[in-house]
Amino acid sequence: MAGKEITRTDLRRALAVNALTKPVNVLVPAAVVVAAVIIGAWWLWVVAIVVFAVLCAQTFFDEDEAERVGERTYAGDLPPGPRVDSRKLAPPIRAQLDAALSEQKRIRDAIDAAALPFADLGAEVTALVREMERTAARAQLVYEYLAGLYPDRIEARLRELRAAAGTGPDDPARTTADALEEQLAAYRDMRRQVERYFAEMEQTVAALSTIHAQIVRMGVTADAGGEEELTGRVRDLRGKVTALTEGIGEAYEEAPDTPASSGP
Repeated sequence: MAGKEITRTDLRRALAVNALTKPVNVLVPAAVVVAAVIIGAWWLWVVAIVVFAVLCAQTFFDEDEAERVGERTYAGDLPPGPRVDSRKLAPPIRAQLDAALSEQKRIRDAIDAAALPFADLGAEVTALVREMERTAARAQLVYEYLAGLYPDRIEARLRELRAAAGTGPDDPARTTADALEEQLAAYRDMRRQVERYFAEMEQTVAALSTIHAQIVRMGVTADAGGEEELTGRVRDLRGKVTALTEGIGEAYEEAPDTPASSGP
């Protein structure tokens, strides 16, 4: 399933909860209340309320704080897990992920330079790249599985077994041939998934590059009117990547074990 859609109401609610529960916003007024109780000054209760309201307002409207809360909100529906170390990925997979991470950094820098309220967009880009990391990790598993297979040798062995197979359903040659047929079918399916992965990742990185250019343009014109549209585009990209992640996972889970006869 694609990532859930986060509405502006969800973000405002998350920002409000963050402002009301941030430790410094609670502890400072609490200290004033304690002082009011100790010295018996009722007016300090008013001061505590005012301080609490001011601190909460500052937190709520702080752009950096809004970006952090937005990132947590958008990424909250992603499966938990460690970040992917791209250095451990196969070179072609690493290149795709590194390109996405580079575009994410460029987008973040452009948002900071634009000085426009792009918290929603920045958070959605972060969620998209997190999903791309998850996809890369699964693509790596498939890549390693395929690297351990030699389809030409499997096909040659399959021809030998078919030629030697008897007519009985329990004939060992026929049974082994059926298993190899199943493995070849899985190989072709997983190969298609990997090819789709590279195509989808290339398209996604290109789309992020275009979004980066639009953010720069919006920053130059000081017009944030297109942020909602850009955020929607990134959300759609994330949905496609999530579907790809699940497709790769299903193909890998259904693949049979690699038999010894497939190796060199």
